[in-house]
Amino acid sequence: MIRARRAYRAALVLGVVFLWALSLPSASAHGLSFDPRPPVLLLAILALLALIGWSGRRVGAAWRWVLAILFVTLTGLHFAAGWVAQLLDRPLDLYFDLRHVPSLAGLYLDAVGWRGAALLVAAGAGLLLVFVLAVRAVGGIEQAMVRPDTAAWTLAVALFGLALIAVPFGTQGLVNLGTLQTASRQAQSAWRAYAVLHGYDRRYAATLAAPQPALGSLPGLKARDVYLIYVESYGTVALDEPTYRAALTPALESFAAEVKTAGYGLLSSRLLSPTFGGGSWLAHNTIASGVKLDALLNELVLNGTRKGLPRYLAAAGYRTVEVMPGIKKPYPEGAFWGFDAHYYGSELGYGGPEFGWFGIPDQYTLREFASRELRPGHAALFAQIVLVSSHTPFVPVPPYLADWRDVGKFATVPQGAWERIYAAPNWSNLDAPYLESIAYDLKTLGAWLSRLDGSPLVIILGDHQPPDLTRGAGEAWTVPIYVLSRDPDLLRPFAALGYGEGPAPAPRAHPEGMERFLGDFLAAFSAEEPASEPEQTPGAQAASQP
Repeated sequence: MIRARRAYRAALVLGVVFLWALSLPSASAHGLSFDPRPPVLLLAILALLALIGWSGRRVGAAWRWVLAILFVTLTGLHFAAGWVAQLLDRPLDLYFDLRHVPSLAGLYLDAVGWRGAALLVAAGAGLLLVFVLAVRAVGGIEQAMVRPDTAAWTLAVALFGLALIAVPFGTQGLVNLGTLQTASRQAQSAWRAYAVLHGYDRRYAATLAAPQPALGSLPGLKARDVYLIYVESYGTVALDEPTYRAALTPALESFAAEVKTAGYGLLSSRLLSPTFGGGSWLAHNTIASGVKLDALLNELVLNGTRKGLPRYLAAAGYRTVEVMPGIKKPYPEGAFWGFDAHYYGSELGYGGPEFGWFGIPDQYTLREFASRELRPGHAALFAQIVLVSSHTPFVPVPPYLADWRDVGKFATVPQGAWERIYAAPNWSNLDAPYLESIAYDLKTLGAWLSRLDGSPLVIILGDHQPPDLTRGAGEAWTVPIYVLSRDPDLLRPFAALGYGEGPAPAPRAHPEGMERFLGDFLAAFSAEEPASEPEQTPGAQAASQP
């Protein structure tokens, strides 16, 4: 009898200790920590099992699994919510974020290779083991409850712990409510998304109904080509963090010198992105729509009738082209913006070695765009180009090739260089590859622009800050924006908006949001062109083919 009593108590203690230990790690925007307070979910499970045991009943094997899965899932969800807050500086939203998990797993596998697959398998096995042990822990606790005295004092302790929720103590209280709060937030978020997308919640109605500028000819552009180029993860942390700035300064100076030699004026500023660390489409669509987008409003805009930047330029007589090498599967959302042509991953025809998550190096993307669209005599063109070589995890960084004809084949790259290029990333320190990838894009863009003829208006900007795999934690959600042209008239509107010279814009106390760009752009170029320079007819500019 004494031995059985000891076995029950040991099972109870071990079960409680194991489940409590699962709740100890806590991730947040401030990093990883440990929370020793009793978790509310554990207290609730103890109270439930004690009450059932005191009544002389058993929960059964199926319910043990249910309780164990509930505990592990909510505990893991709470940890994931803190990790997302740390990495992306925003709350977790399962309604929208869950769909991206396969892509994130694919990104990791592409970056790490077979080692990543082995680690994912090991992680899956480890998670299964945690579930099994959690079931055993719940079973041990339940088994101890067959003794009425044990059930009684366990129930008393659990209810006392739950009562402590009402006791004010410090800033957090005496009981760890994290799992309950996270589950509540996710339920509220899911309901809000459902209500908004199905018309029950009209919080965005006024934004969607706001009037837009009328379509027009945009004479101030003088039928010059317009290239809107996004550099993935190019955030102002690269300019503001002292170590980053020191490492990137040679690339910035080289870029500025190269475009100046090629006859371009260069102005720059900072814009406030609607997203941080990821969600590039929110930045792209905010620029195009003139509305600051979150995940919900983005869905509404894509299913609405608002006009975006491509349609304004199409109405002004431009051929509109979208270049997105990162799109690897059907992209029905692209039809909303009304581009005349799309160049996605498969359309670009890249057959060389793969670099990073999206495979296609940016130098190849720019070369292919020029060879296909910038032929002599082409019509006035608007192109939105998304460069992806600086996408997380930033490796492998493609080598820049002075001979653009070799891009894609890479025959001039020494064999020994490939070992460095394809070296496994150090996930604990991605600063160096991040900066190398940004420097690669600056070098590529400077060389590409110097090869172009004519006087296009070129707008280059980041989409968001890099995730907190680098030193981006706590940074403002700002990105640099560059405006270049050989025609000073095309730069004057941006100078009037406060853009300054050089490739390293100074911090601004109140940077404009990306949503202001569309209205400012249309207002600037809807005016009649200055008389200082004769109009260039559509198609007069051409690209020097690599």
